[in-house]
Amino acid sequence: MAIERMKFLSMTGDERNLDFVIANNLIGSGFQPENALKVLEKGWKVTYFPYDSTIKEYIKKAQNLLNKMEIPYVKKQVELKENLNELKEKIDNVEQEINSIYSEIEENENQIRKLEDSIVPIKHLKNISIDLEKLYDLKYMKFRFGKMSLENFEQLNNELSDIEAITLELEKTDQEVWLIYFTPEKLSEKIDSYFKVMKFERIWLPKEITGKPSDVLKQVENYISDTKNKNANLKAKLSEKREMNGREILDDLSQLELLEKINKVKKYMAHDNKGSFYIVGWIPKDNLETLIPKLKRDNVEYVIKNHDEVISTPPTKLKNGKLIKPFESIVKMYGTPNYTEMDPTLFVAITAFFMFGFMFGDVGQGLVIGIIGAILMKRKSSLGPVLLAGGISAIIFGFIYGSVFGNENIIKGIVPSPMDNITNMLVMGIASGAILIIIAMIFNIKNGIKNKDVGKVLFDKNGLAGLVFYIVILALIVGLLMNGKMYLSLTLSVILIVVTLLLILFKDNIKSLLNKNKNKQKVSIIEKIFEIIEMLISMASNTISFVRLAAFAINHVGLCMAVYILANMFSGAGSLVVTIIGNIIVIALEGLIVAIQVLRLEYYELFSRFYTGDGKEYVPIEEQK
Repeated sequence: MAIERMKFLSMTGDERNLDFVIANNLIGSGFQPENALKVLEKGWKVTYFPYDSTIKEYIKKAQNLLNKMEIPYVKKQVELKENLNELKEKIDNVEQEINSIYSEIEENENQIRKLEDSIVPIKHLKNISIDLEKLYDLKYMKFRFGKMSLENFEQLNNELSDIEAITLELEKTDQEVWLIYFTPEKLSEKIDSYFKVMKFERIWLPKEITGKPSDVLKQVENYISDTKNKNANLKAKLSEKREMNGREILDDLSQLELLEKINKVKKYMAHDNKGSFYIVGWIPKDNLETLIPKLKRDNVEYVIKNHDEVISTPPTKLKNGKLIKPFESIVKMYGTPNYTEMDPTLFVAITAFFMFGFMFGDVGQGLVIGIIGAILMKRKSSLGPVLLAGGISAIIFGFIYGSVFGNENIIKGIVPSPMDNITNMLVMGIASGAILIIIAMIFNIKNGIKNKDVGKVLFDKNGLAGLVFYIVILALIVGLLMNGKMYLSLTLSVILIVVTLLLILFKDNIKSLLNKNKNKQKVSIIEKIFEIIEMLISMASNTISFVRLAAFAINHVGLCMAVYILANMFSGAGSLVVTIIGNIIVIALEGLIVAIQVLRLEYYELFSRFYTGDGKEYVPIEEQK
């Protein structure tokens, strides 16, 4: 439940060493850079560093090379060893070699596909012992090569005597026939039309293919085989390159990613025309001991200041144990704590744990929620630990209420069921709320002391004056309701109420007198009175709002009763199915609603009294994107 102390660190040194200073000293040190030009004194002639967009280009090149060489990339931490120009040259050389091999492989594969496509029709001519160019050179005859359906071919055979064409059957299957037909040149158009009607599919042979079909097939197949062997050799060469350059490219990519990180970080930094760099930012106090010796080693001059000595706002780094840390997400949904206020994470962990169980007390259903949380934890989900805590809370209160999957007959509760104890439950809810509101006011006083804000500590509606007023009012109400008499005398109660209200009413005037502020802001008395009325309404509504703790506990029992009433309308397996489905609905629906109510009570009834949440989140160099 703490915010880690920060120190403001400003550094200057030789610009030529900046990349190494960032990579080997600052990254991993917990240093969070600030915009140097905004923090440095005006009048300094310094400018930002330019952004080098080519680094991203070479990162993509290196990634593409790894993909082409089928090398998996595992991100790793490295020290900066090479400059950008050397890395670019190495990657360009390897890329040129790899791309040349891939280009040749692709060209060969395209040629193989074309050749394989071209010889498909020639395979149907392999039984013809004649040079193809002799068929091309016929003077008075024309030949056509192609295929048609078996049915149409049989019809064609029946009509051949009436057709002035000679057909030569080449190959036949169950569905089609490959053939050649010859026809006089003068009748070619008429015969071609007839064959077209018979759905003859003509195949055009390239004039470049000459010689006997069987010889052509053999030559092409030999060429394809030789080309495939070439590709096999090229792939073997690629494998050699993979072994030779793979690890080197992996290291180069890590170096480039580090340079890109440096490139992004430089946008916060500045340099002058004398070749000096200027870096400013925040670092956790405990991390300085490790960083300072490195800066001295690399001749980097530095100055360390406290947060109240600079105009920059320190970031907030929360410091919580493993059990409490998951609840930081709930705090950050409202806002990051201010550096000068308390961290409410522990308070949230305890109160959320208590409130969820109070409203959703059930051993069986809590176990289900806990198991879901444990599964999500294994999957590294930030919601997992919170659900696990909620499940444990529900189990604890389930034993207190004596409820297992909504059934109150399995185990005996420590206290009566919420449905049988409505009045006491409502009182418990309001009492719990009053205690939590008092704690929230004490936290506000603590924040005021921390910030040396006397007005916030003494005169604020959530300060000492508001706390005394709230406790007096509670004492009067509780005394009258429980014993029929006041715990405090009427005179003392009236004096305390009047004094605290006057302090709250005129807090601005009192603060101005204490601070000797002549230019005080004038606020009309009417506006101040309305503020007091708003405070009274707020205190009453915030306290009564905690009735929902009891209301949802009672509601939970009612929903479960409804499930079992429906289940009893069925028998055997039907009753079991209704019970299971009903419990699932209760867990999903009411569990969600109760979680929302917990957040509402945290944020509106408690946080609004002491927590601003206007802090700047701590993001060190290594985590910045």
